[in-house]
Amino acid sequence: MVRLRAPHGRNPHELGAMDLDEHLSDRKRKVKYVQTMFDILAPGYDAFTKVFSFGMDSRWKALLVAEGVRRAPKDPVLVDLACGTGDLGSELARLTSSPRTIGLDLSKVMLAEAKTRLNGRKNIHLAACDMLQLCLPGDSADMVSIGYGLRNTPDVRAALREVARVLKPGGVLLNLDFNRPVNPVWRELFLWYIWNFGRIAGWLWHREPITYGYIAPSIRRYLTIPEFEQELAAAGFTVEFRASRLNGAIGIHVARLAKA
Repeated sequence: MVRLRAPHGRNPHELGAMDLDEHLSDRKRKVKYVQTMFDILAPGYDAFTKVFSFGMDSRWKALLVAEGVRRAPKDPVLVDLACGTGDLGSELARLTSSPRTIGLDLSKVMLAEAKTRLNGRKNIHLAACDMLQLCLPGDSADMVSIGYGLRNTPDVRAALREVARVLKPGGVLLNLDFNRPVNPVWRELFLWYIWNFGRIAGWLWHREPITYGYIAPSIRRYLTIPEFEQELAAAGFTVEFRASRLNGAIGIHVARLAKA
């Protein structure tokens, strides 16, 4: 396994110097922690995701994309939040023939990786933006996709309100993320695996265990699938498609915003 070096002088040990519990408990600190973390992880993020999920991530995203394509209007305006390296948004753009797709991410290093992956595709535009304060006008998007993003925001409810603001009435949200399993026995087994595998991977990739050690605590503090669906309803969405994988540890949702 190749050890990857973070670009732009970001040292993986920056994360090791931060108190993870304190940063997860404080809104501003969590934003700083997540941004630093993804700046460090960006170069090897796609490779790690495949290894970490035993290749299942691509199948989960393919299912989400297929359900999105079924619901996409002609020539949709797409927004991919927490776009990372751009794999989810670019595939949606390709299959829906979107004339304009906007990829937004808090990490400029992730956006640099996305720019390289997209290789000059003129219908996809990238920008650095906070999910809690989207740099987009209201009623401007037909579809918003989020892959592993909402769990990393310090305020899920506020983020969903922002998604509802930028979507046109009747617009569609596609979401894929880890969720906190409901079953307590499975939850502890799953989080034990995620914690230990993440720390081993963090050491092998970056010589800093906590680089991927964040995942398990973030899942423990996150929503179960039923709780997430309650938040969707509170923001004005109706779930049209749901799928659960890994006994509730992965949630795949397609939800439609109420029409005006």
